[in-house]
Amino acid sequence: MLKKLRRKMTESLDEIEDQRLTDRMADFDVTHIDQLPLRTKALFGGEVQGVQVVPRAGSPSLEVTLGDGTGRVVTVFTGRRRLGGLAVGRRVLIEGVVRQERARLVAMNPAYTIVE
Repeated sequence: MLKKLRRKMTESLDEIEDQRLTDRMADFDVTHIDQLPLRTKALFGGEVQGVQVVPRAGSPSLEVTLGDGTGRVVTVFTGRRRLGGLAVGRRVLIEGVVRQERARLVAMNPAYTIVE
């Protein structure tokens, strides 16, 4: 028990948060974000970590950042300012195609399912 406590005390907050997210997504048979294939349809998921409206090509786009403990991906919903139920802390499953855009993973207009 003491050994476990010492290990917990020496872990960084980022490591603790990554483990929490990984544990939250363990129930689902999805691809980890750090293992997502580029330009191929995949099923992945994570916890919503941020939501913001960003202009793209002259119209609003909703950018939802997801994390699963192994990485982050930004899902972009063009022409939207909000989507009901997508809020920080929610677990979401995403089916879509991921690409690399300015050193981040991005999925444009994916299908999503809110699971919690």
